[in-house]
Amino acid sequence: MNSTPDHYTTLGVEASASDAEIKRAYRRRMRAVHPDANTGDPQATRKAAALNLAYETIGDPERRRAYDARRVPSTRASRRQYEVWAEQPDWEDIVAESVPPARPQHVHSPVPVFEPDEVEVSMVELREQPRVRRALRLVNPCTCTLVGDVSTSEPWLWGPVGRITIRPGASATFDVEVVASKVAFPGLSRITFVSKEWTGVVPAKITGFEAKRRRAPATPSRYVPPRRRRAVRPR
Repeated sequence: MNSTPDHYTTLGVEASASDAEIKRAYRRRMRAVHPDANTGDPQATRKAAALNLAYETIGDPERRRAYDARRVPSTRASRRQYEVWAEQPDWEDIVAESVPPARPQHVHSPVPVFEPDEVEVSMVELREQPRVRRALRLVNPCTCTLVGDVSTSEPWLWGPVGRITIRPGASATFDVEVVASKVAFPGLSRITFVSKEWTGVVPAKITGFEAKRRRAPATPSRYVPPRRRRAVRPR
């Protein structure tokens, strides 16, 4: 028997409910069972604690994914269940109805915002110092937690190492670094933040950069050796 509590049932939502629906259900139920509003109910504290545990678990995207993975029945139990269904004449309909619906992909609304939306570094700065830093700020105005990594498209542009987590309504600031000795023509790159539901791109550009022009090889001229004059001996 599975001892894991069903947090979806506790909050009164489906397993496919969105993060916003879970939040609304938690607030609605908490107002109804809060101990301050139910002084005559000896179980009010226990009910409120169960609601808090449910929301802390499935209200956070990372914890929710881990919880959903634990809710999947074991292979042996699933096999026994399928054996029982296989004996029924309408087993195909039973299996189809028993498959839980897929969770809809979360859509950020409003979408995260990069500040600034473009990075520029001049060659004058790179001649004065070997490395130039620029600060980027990523704002998460959505009600979900944004988790992702930063990558760059060119070896002369370095980004932060490690995962970045941004809470709802918060922001995170990180630095990118341009290495002068590695800059190559045409001096264009991009900074990419990749999360599960959203990808943001900021272009990076080196200004005042000119490629070295190669001189065209001179047209080889024909070498004509001078005629040797024969010495005239006196008679």
